[in-house]
Amino acid sequence: MKKLISISVLLTLLATLSGCGEKTGSSENTAKVTTQQQTTAAEEAAVSGNSGDEQETTVRERKIVSNDAYEYEIFGGGAIITKYKGGQTEVTVPDEIDGAPVEEIGFYAFEAQPVTSVTLPESIKVIGEGAFIDCASLVSINLPSALTTVEMGAFAGCSALTELTVPSGVKEIKRGAFASCGSMRSLVIQSMELGYDQWGIEDIPDLTVYAPEGSAAAEWAGAMGKYSVN
Repeated sequence: MKKLISISVLLTLLATLSGCGEKTGSSENTAKVTTQQQTTAAEEAAVSGNSGDEQETTVRERKIVSNDAYEYEIFGGGAIITKYKGGQTEVTVPDEIDGAPVEEIGFYAFEAQPVTSVTLPESIKVIGEGAFIDCASLVSINLPSALTTVEMGAFAGCSALTELTVPSGVKEIKRGAFASCGSMRSLVIQSMELGYDQWGIEDIPDLTVYAPEGSAAAEWAGAMGKYSVN
């Protein structure tokens, strides 16, 4: 089982980041089932205790299953990919595993993998913290239409990524999501409401944000001097 990721991983990419993420792991044996404790983004609402400022979180026991390409778990009827271990450079993530739709790319699942392109299924709803962090060879990835959340540092250090389209259903992109993505030239925002929270694009020199006229993205990207009408 891997150790907790230090906050310094993201602080070196964006000085304003705070917090930490857990990485999950299991035996390398095919179909080996292990147990561990961690709460993922997709299940936060399901495991939360009291509402309000003093909300408590229950940590549940997890069962991680391993096959030739992935470590994953089934939770709430959906599959969460917790680690990619296939070793391919061009990856197509399946839309189902064990009959369950793949709904989340979990914490640090593709960290530092030598992937050049990733095709995500339309069932993906969450891209977890650090999911593709330090994938320095990643040139192409799609964000599915069902996607709602991109967690902190999800694409941090993807230094070869040149363009990305954020679909209209995305409600939140968290801090440092694109930190140190220095080659990014085009970021298309399709949502009218998506707010900005220190994604790490401020310091990308040649980036243009394309957004609908009158949208929240048009306002904040315009203030950065990076805006063009979509």
